[in-house]
Amino acid sequence: MQELIDKGVLRPSGEIVKDKINLLSGAHTPPFVEMLWTVTGGDTDTTDRVYTLLTDLYQEGRETEMLEVLRTLYGVLGLPFPEDVEQLAGHPEARGYFLFSFLLDYDDAIEDYKAGQDGA
Repeated sequence: MQELIDKGVLRPSGEIVKDKINLLSGAHTPPFVEMLWTVTGGDTDTTDRVYTLLTDLYQEGRETEMLEVLRTLYGVLGLPFPEDVEQLAGHPEARGYFLFSFLLDYDDAIEDYKAGQDGA
């Protein structure tokens, strides 16, 4: 927990710092989405299925499984899993807020790619 406090993710009281977690998501989600988009050749069916899978896990409260799927996808895409995200895994509230933010950022990024594809 001290590590998360030192990084500004948690306050000394244990309260999560949502702005810091949003920044982490904003830093890590776009490269993930970019690589997913590239590897799938812009296949929106695949990117939508990935989003649906992750969203379903989150909504069912299966955050640990969602994180494991993300670790796997990062590996398949040839990306290192972010160390600071790994550190959040042991703190349920911080992990949950990161995953929530990740889904929002994922959706925004994919929509940007889809819009670019439509305009091409």
